[in-house]
Amino acid sequence: MSTRGTSAFGGLVRTATRAVGGLTLDLSSGAARAVEAAQAAISGDTIGPATLKVAVIILSDEAGRPLLPPTALDPALDLAGEVLSAESGIRVRITGVQVIDEPAPPRALDPRANRKLLLDDVLGRTEFYRRHSAPVDLATAVVGAPVTVIVVRNIDGRVTGCSLGISADWVIVQASLFDRDQPHTYDETVLVHELGHALNLPHHRDRRNLMFPASSPPGQIRGTILQGWQTAVLQANHHVVPGVSV
Repeated sequence: MSTRGTSAFGGLVRTATRAVGGLTLDLSSGAARAVEAAQAAISGDTIGPATLKVAVIILSDEAGRPLLPPTALDPALDLAGEVLSAESGIRVRITGVQVIDEPAPPRALDPRANRKLLLDDVLGRTEFYRRHSAPVDLATAVVGAPVTVIVVRNIDGRVTGCSLGISADWVIVQASLFDRDQPHTYDETVLVHELGHALNLPHHRDRRNLMFPASSPPGQIRGTILQGWQTAVLQANHHVVPGVSV
């Protein structure tokens, strides 16, 4: 077997193990929290404050120029905090917004999306993301691992954000989302939408819901509401440090 084949097979095993292990972890460690959150949703009580740690890295292009200034992300990060706090009792703690000075390779700057991104991850082509993402130690691997938001230049196809769900502790978002001078791409909801995916939320068919799959600025931006069962899923996720009933 070639070295490349060995690496690809190893990546597949690691990704599959991570996905299965992550799902088992979420199901086991989050079961009690899920029941508690579901009961609270039915009774009208709230759960919180739980905490989600989020790190942000901004890539630099081939010439070493940052894709965005860090302050450009402030509105979207603020919205993420407001939505998750109001809708699910989860407090977002930003652990840092960092510009990666090292020029990113084209594959990292202009990634593929969805199943193709998953394939690239299995084949080790997302190493640049993993190398610069927030580290996960033994303690946070169980509960409270940060989710890293990676700002890229362009995502293949008609996609502006992408998450691999439980198989990765990072999500990607396109730089044009945060440029107010581009009203037809500026969308503050995509970042928190992708965080929702990273915490195991699937798409939802109600346009008013945060997890509605499409968002078309400036006229048809998705809503930001969440349902009770979605709150239960978020509260049960291993990235979230649990809170208490209040």
